[in-house]
Amino acid sequence: MQIRENLTCFELLDPCDSLLPEVQQLYERTQAPEERIPWEWLGRSVERRSQWRPGRWCPHLLVTVPRRDGDLGPVTGFAYGGHIPGFGGYICYLGVDPEARKQGAGTRLFEQTFRILAVDAAAEGQPLPFAVWESHRPEADAPASAWDLWTARVRLFDRVGGLWVEGVDFLSPNFRDEDGPPVALQLFVKPMDLPASAFDAERLRRVVGGLHERVYRNQPGEALYDGTLPPGCLPRLAPARLAAVREERGVLV
Repeated sequence: MQIRENLTCFELLDPCDSLLPEVQQLYERTQAPEERIPWEWLGRSVERRSQWRPGRWCPHLLVTVPRRDGDLGPVTGFAYGGHIPGFGGYICYLGVDPEARKQGAGTRLFEQTFRILAVDAAAEGQPLPFAVWESHRPEADAPASAWDLWTARVRLFDRVGGLWVEGVDFLSPNFRDEDGPPVALQLFVKPMDLPASAFDAERLRRVVGGLHERVYRNQPGEALYDGTLPPGCLPRLAPARLAAVREERGVLV
């Protein structure tokens, strides 16, 4: 716990902040190209914060940095997400420097982001029913190192109260190649002002559909939306750790 106590987590509010280039480098190092929106979208959110008013969606950009002898060290992690009015909380990206893993940065970023999402919702006089985020599960034949990283990631999700939306492969655009195949992501939900029992299959379908409509601007009848929520899809919440189970030739391993 001593290492974690030496971390500080805060939101960047100055568009000229000297930490922004570090965050950009970390963003590009930790996020796969096909899942990465242009950095400018993240960088502009810092300036937009000063213009935010309740009723609007404006993401927050948070960082973790270590404190060493009273001085702040380099950026070790970042999170980017916001409250979407009438929907819930959405965490778009979270990344931690590989050399700084297992030091509490991921947990700290999630916890602080949840607090900020709740404050945004409260400013509008709204509840915050949930926070949702996506993550890319490796293919079954991916190297063991990729599966080890995925297992560590879902343990983090479990630790911060995230539950896996089992039964859904969320199809998102391929940001590296707009003509390339969609990227299949797993969804995780943290119930906030609603209990986990409130998220039955129908409510989860609304969460998944709302994410397509409110974030990705996809509507029913479009390929990514319908491919994510085909007829008969009955999602359910399951422990996050179960998302680490992989299937090879019909055998769970």
